Amino acid sequence: MFLKQQSSLLSQATVVISLIVFSTTLWGVYTHFSPVPFWDMWSGYIGFYLRVLENDHSVWLSQHNEHRILISRMLFWLDLEYFKGLGVFLVCVNLVIQLGTAFVFFAVVSKKLKADPHKTAIYAFIFCLLFSWVQRENFIWAFQSQFLFVFMFSLLSFLNMGRYTADNKNHYLLLSLFFGCCATFSMANGLLVFPLLVVQALLLRTSRLSLATIIAVGITVSILYFIDYHKPVKHDSAIQSILQSPLLVTVFTLTYLGSPFVFVLGQSYLITAAGFFFLTAAGVCLYCIIKKHALDYVNVTLFIFLLFIVGTALATASGRIFLGVDGALANRYATPALMGWITLVLIGFINRTILPKACFYIAKGCLICIPLLLLPPQIKAFDNFAGTAFHRKIAVLGVANHQYDSFYFEQICYNQEGLLEIIEQSIDKGISVFSSDWIKYENNQISADSIHPEPCMGAIESTEPFQSGSSISYRVKGWAWDPKTQTVPEKIILADKEFNVVGYGISGEPRFDITKAIEGNPFNSGWLAYIINPEVKGPISAYAATDSGLFKIPGKPIELDESVRVMNISRWKGEPSSELLHITGEWKKGAIHPRVRQQENQTIYGSWVGGDEYVGKVEFEISPSIDPVNIIYMTGPDSRFQDIEIYDMAGKLLYRFQLPKSINVWSKISLHLNTTENIKIVVVDNGNSQGQWSALLIP
Repeated sequence: MFLKQQSSLLSQATVVISLIVFSTTLWGVYTHFSPVPFWDMWSGYIGFYLRVLENDHSVWLSQHNEHRILISRMLFWLDLEYFKGLGVFLVCVNLVIQLGTAFVFFAVVSKKLKADPHKTAIYAFIFCLLFSWVQRENFIWAFQSQFLFVFMFSLLSFLNMGRYTADNKNHYLLLSLFFGCCATFSMANGLLVFPLLVVQALLLRTSRLSLATIIAVGITVSILYFIDYHKPVKHDSAIQSILQSPLLVTVFTLTYLGSPFVFVLGQSYLITAAGFFFLTAAGVCLYCIIKKHALDYVNVTLFIFLLFIVGTALATASGRIFLGVDGALANRYATPALMGWITLVLIGFINRTILPKACFYIAKGCLICIPLLLLPPQIKAFDNFAGTAFHRKIAVLGVANHQYDSFYFEQICYNQEGLLEIIEQSIDKGISVFSSDWIKYENNQISADSIHPEPCMGAIESTEPFQSGSSISYRVKGWAWDPKTQTVPEKIILADKEFNVVGYGISGEPRFDITKAIEGNPFNSGWLAYIINPEVKGPISAYAATDSGLFKIPGKPIELDESVRVMNISRWKGEPSSELLHITGEWKKGAIHPRVRQQENQTIYGSWVGGDEYVGKVEFEISPSIDPVNIIYMTGPDSRFQDIEIYDMAGKLLYRFQLPKSINVWSKISLHLNTTENIKIVVVDNGNSQGQWSALLIP
């Protein structure tokens, strides 16, 4: 009676935790969605589709890194052909694949657990781990279906091979071979499936004909896989890595297997210890089961899948040790590691009469302890993703309007080789996010009659120059809020005094200061717009576009004075700064964030005076010169309210703009001054929030 009550309480607790994990993960997937292609999607998703449109049939089996992702490419084509290529379909598929994997696990052990009082708890445990937020990248990234597919297909292959040996029905063998092929053409680690099927067939003593069939199909698939194969440039040779750095490969592998607990354990040595415990426990279970001659098809299936997980970890370690051990903590790697822990616990439960009692008690403890350890990371599902989503939209909005803003664009793409051609074709064909109605503003002029007499709430806060290819462009920032409709207008129009459209942008940036200060608590009211026509000098006004017309956004119109021109913005490479005369102000020598290294021969003026809440300015003069004026500067993580103001000697403001962000690194801004007299430059830090500081370097 007591044991029944105990198992009932365990089941109830595990089910509750599983439901919490599942519901919070669904919420996280919903709130972390972005329609903007990210990283590998540019070449592997959009680039693939463009080649399909050009009738390049070879692209279906072409390499993506070391992988041949044929199965996922079928889904990519469906998404781009029928679902607008916004990724919603693919993200839903990610969840469905993981749900399918859960049911495959259920199918593997269902007969063994038929009368087990812990059955409900075990099923909830499987569900909990498979939907844990620690593997969030595999849920929210539309490009990750292949990473999930390979484990589902491999488990299906091993399961059907086990059923074939138990029931001797040929369709199980055919299914096993089919799913083995699917795994191989999902990810490169799928190549391990057929060798493991051979081992499984030998252990379960299948017929020679069946074994020969598995070997023949495996060899054929491998030959197809390696036709025209080339090793990715940055990847290490697996054999060379194991021979040259065996200890590093071992630690990477163990850390990989313990990675799901990084949020709770924190320290890397504890995570590595968890991976060591995993392998030790698996070894003990295998030894005991072999000793008792209990290698039935269910046990063999689970151990073969466990070998597949460990083999995947080892293959990843040997190919990516250049990332260091921390590379094993990438959250996408938590998926196979979690499946490994599921498999290990299942082995412990279905062999309770064979294994030492301690093993069963540990497995039983894991049913509740592991879900409890995975609960704290679920709070990350509530992280505010709006800022990242906004930055990604700004990145594609910029390039769609011929503004290459590297600060934003480099957040969505790490490899820019050949990318501009892909983007240009995507824009022309209206593919994926480039078909969205917010990506461009097609009108060349706005009607004065469409502008409401009363402005909306908001402000034009800053104008920032940035390097766009070989030229300088400008981004304008501010916030907007329509108090009548209690909404944030999505589109922002920049127009000159004759109402010609000279720029365009969108809203959506989190502005917690505005949320707190304004009645109605507007969320994500920040906006960014690009001045698309650089020939216009001003005055330029900003308008919020709504369904009922245009509202002027309050603020001083933007003026781009011809007497001052930004020539270039780039990383500082040791070039001399212009001579700064008569330096005065509140900034202090050496006042810079303590994490920034200073050279002995450098003179630095900064606003980090006791912390980043300090506000103040530094003033200096520049003599007229035909050469560009070079100013070497640095900003903190938040460059808002870090401004450069340029005055003539009579005190007239010629130009004002926000310091381009240069986080903890020195950058050079070059100015052309069309003047014959000295000018005064004031660098102002009016920001008292975290990360708001700046500094000047005088080499």
